[in-house]
Amino acid sequence: MEIKISHSWLMEHLDTKATPRQIANCLSLCGPSIDKLEKINSDWVYSIEVTTNRVDMANVRGIAQEATAILPRFGIKARLKPLKPYNTKTITKSLPLKVKADPSYLYRTIGVVFDNATNWESPKWLRERLELSGIRSLNAPVDITNYTMMEIGHPMHVFDYDKIKNANIIITLSKKGEKIISLDDKEYTLPGGDIIFKSVDGEIIDLPGIIGTKNSVVSKSTKRFLIFIDNQDPLKIRKTSIGLGIRTVAATINEKGVDPNLGMSAIYRGSYLFEEVCKAKRVSDFHDNYLVKRSPTRVKLTKGFIDNHLGVTLTKSEISTILKSLNFENSWASDSLNIVIPTARTLDVSIPEDIIEEIARIYGYHKIPSELMKGAIPADQRDNIFDFENKLKLTLSSLGGNEVYTLSLVSKVDTGKASLKLKNPIGSDTEYLRTSLMRSLIKATESNSGEELPYHLYEIANIYKPISNKLPEEIVMLAGILPNYYFRNAKGVIETFLDKLNIKASFAGIDINGFLPSRHLSIKIDGKVIGDFGILENGYIYYQFPVNLLYKYYTKYPHFKPIPKYPSQVEDITFSFPEKTRVGDVIDNIKTLDKHIVKVELVDTYKEYYTIRIWYQDPNKTLINSEVEKIRKEIIAKVKTKYGGIQKIK
Repeated sequence: MEIKISHSWLMEHLDTKATPRQIANCLSLCGPSIDKLEKINSDWVYSIEVTTNRVDMANVRGIAQEATAILPRFGIKARLKPLKPYNTKTITKSLPLKVKADPSYLYRTIGVVFDNATNWESPKWLRERLELSGIRSLNAPVDITNYTMMEIGHPMHVFDYDKIKNANIIITLSKKGEKIISLDDKEYTLPGGDIIFKSVDGEIIDLPGIIGTKNSVVSKSTKRFLIFIDNQDPLKIRKTSIGLGIRTVAATINEKGVDPNLGMSAIYRGSYLFEEVCKAKRVSDFHDNYLVKRSPTRVKLTKGFIDNHLGVTLTKSEISTILKSLNFENSWASDSLNIVIPTARTLDVSIPEDIIEEIARIYGYHKIPSELMKGAIPADQRDNIFDFENKLKLTLSSLGGNEVYTLSLVSKVDTGKASLKLKNPIGSDTEYLRTSLMRSLIKATESNSGEELPYHLYEIANIYKPISNKLPEEIVMLAGILPNYYFRNAKGVIETFLDKLNIKASFAGIDINGFLPSRHLSIKIDGKVIGDFGILENGYIYYQFPVNLLYKYYTKYPHFKPIPKYPSQVEDITFSFPEKTRVGDVIDNIKTLDKHIVKVELVDTYKEYYTIRIWYQDPNKTLINSEVEKIRKEIIAKVKTKYGGIQKIK
């Protein structure tokens, strides 16, 4: 996932004199990838790619923690600033909050109530930091929850406390068909098994970890605010979010397994901001319900194991320093190293090899010496279907083709009746697995409708043929479309393509669905259809091949033919044909009339006239004019009787 944070925000947690450019360069070498650094107004903004396993870094403080470990490796001092303290004194006559939950899917909840919020508008600095992070500012209470999530790393929600009957939240699983109306006024039907919050009368008041509901959202009429944190089963969050197509920032973070021990830091920070920004007063104690505690884990490995896997020898002191900079407590017992993994990393680091990776990246992959591979050079394994697909792409590119990538998931109108429908589609335009690349390429062409010159789009991708009671058959297809091409030029592209693959195929006119009548050619080898080519009903020229069939008949090298000893005679004959005559059939027929006809091709056309060039040759002698004349007369007679072709005499 990508996060965006501003430099000024980062500096509230990181004490260093490093410039934004230095921070970006150093972190990219040893930690999270800084994809872009740009200056917006008077601030710098980091666009950071955070890998799925590092949800602990998907926030400002997590990046600051990484920087304190990495910057000193480049000679730049860096220190993590402590969070501002919060007064957690006990509240007299604390407002109550009851939470009932099942520890099999709910790990921790924390709630605190505030009253008398006199300010509803977020200050400029808070709005700007959220907006630079790609989050829209709404109002102070909601902005504070988003700000805290981006700063500390644990999502939180704010409820209207008075809308929760009897201050009692029942956390349970939804039943299939139950409905919610989200805070953005959209209705969703729950598939069942989703974590939900209910009031004592059974009304759903939240879809936790994903999105709030309209019936508990805060508004300017809200008098008492409940700031609430819930930490739950990430798999259920992921399933519900994908199933309903609700991809909020909170859901994206929660589905990766947020550390429940972050909860108190987040609730304290949110409480501090609520008092400072909203000018509210805390009127309850912190209601902490920690059901399933996450404890630090331990990993043990030896100095020899580290040296062998790193490829460089580090001192025990240097190894310990690197690990401590990542908050990995460690101790040596002779050559054995015992490490305590912090709870924020227990889902990511669990085996000795993970420790090696952490040491290596902080030490610097760029500092580990390169060494040539030892032993015999392995045999070339490129002669396979994957290498063949690359050859197809190179061949088509040499013929003017441009590769496109389109989605395998399509709408109902873009696929056949037998297509498989997803159980939980994200939207109506991605409900079905496509059974053809045709519609995808047509849509790609329509998006380039302003282009007037001939161009060529192609794609190599899976299609999915349904099989009763089984997973679909995945077939890799090559398909292409040639807008603004003349038919014969397009056919020439396909013939050249097959020729470059050393595939000797024939074209047979057969009408099929989707193509115009008399405008479809089946491409055959030994009577077996290996592809289709022709003009679609919408006028586009289209072709398709199953890649496995091309691979079956492809030969890496052409067959060698010895150079003839005797020259050929070449002549052009021009015919006129009745309308809708398949000139390709005429050419194929001419080739079979006499063994001395070695090559036939169409070289020119004008209106109804077609000039066909014919090569006559004998491997044992030079043909004389009378012999060629005899064959020519046979050709002219056959073309006239079978196809109605009349020779044009100059």
